[in-house]
Amino acid sequence: MLLTGVLASVAGGAMAPVFAEPAERVEIYGRVDLSMDEVRGNGGRMLKQTDNASRFGVRGSEDLGAGWRVLFGIEAGFNADTGLATDPMLRNAYAGVRGGFGTVAVGRLDSSQATGSPLYSQVTRNITFVGHDAGATAIGTRWLNARNRTSNAVGYMSPVFHGFSVRARYHQPDPGDAAAKVRQEGDVKATDIGLNYESGALSAGIGYGQNKRRGTPVDNDFRRKWQLLGSYSFGATKISALYGRDHYNGTVGARSRVNYWLLGFSLPFGAGLHQIAANYMKRDAQGDIQGKGSNFQAGYIFHMSKRTKLYASYDRENLNANKGGNLLNTISSGIQHRF
Repeated sequence: MLLTGVLASVAGGAMAPVFAEPAERVEIYGRVDLSMDEVRGNGGRMLKQTDNASRFGVRGSEDLGAGWRVLFGIEAGFNADTGLATDPMLRNAYAGVRGGFGTVAVGRLDSSQATGSPLYSQVTRNITFVGHDAGATAIGTRWLNARNRTSNAVGYMSPVFHGFSVRARYHQPDPGDAAAKVRQEGDVKATDIGLNYESGALSAGIGYGQNKRRGTPVDNDFRRKWQLLGSYSFGATKISALYGRDHYNGTVGARSRVNYWLLGFSLPFGAGLHQIAANYMKRDAQGDIQGKGSNFQAGYIFHMSKRTKLYASYDRENLNANKGGNLLNTISSGIQHRF
């Protein structure tokens, strides 16, 4: 018995370095964001409570040594005003690995996960949102078509070299029905790539995205896009600019090329407790060759703490000035808490 115990102790000690758990970090995080919105348009007025992209998630990493790290994450969206899950519920769900070559992730990918989003991450780096990119002030995908989130994807983020870095993402659809029309985000092959540069007060990027549909092309379907954007900080003041062009499978009376642009600024003051921001943008109406849309938004943020902010915003959106019934004016006030 004594000999057995000694041998077991020796064996356990010898094997400990082999089976020891590497350093692991796990984080629970999220945000709750709610506002009261007064919406005026089409001769009517509505007051409503609005959820603005509330979410919660778990993310973490495991250090494998020698510069290697395994990454994972799951993030779910929910509507804080009703308690219901978003559809789809998961904003991202991924696993990946990071090393000297950069970072690779697979799964349902967006800008919050390890490799970021080639197009949307450029927008979040250079454009200051008025409170948030959600609800009445959402512009990232609605106006700028920045293609944030996709399933069944592979993403890559390079190391930074002399200020330059690259993000890329590829999605391969389910090969089941070769003649299927687009019913959801997974019905097209999607390729996005973004080249980024940062140096001091200057940030800039150029991005490209492309869709290839299974089966016969559909009228007015999105095909590809370019975007060029940048920002510069003059002390505390940050100015931003973006220009983009989207290509569609245009039809008679509709556009094959849609141009859009944005100008914006932000200014923190009062030791960073207060912030004002504004954006103005214009976009061609794809379904109307004579139509153009515009959006002006401005807002104020009071940072109560590092995690909590109060905000108020105004958004004037006209999706197509060539036709009536497209103008909406929204005044919002709300609170966001991050944990």
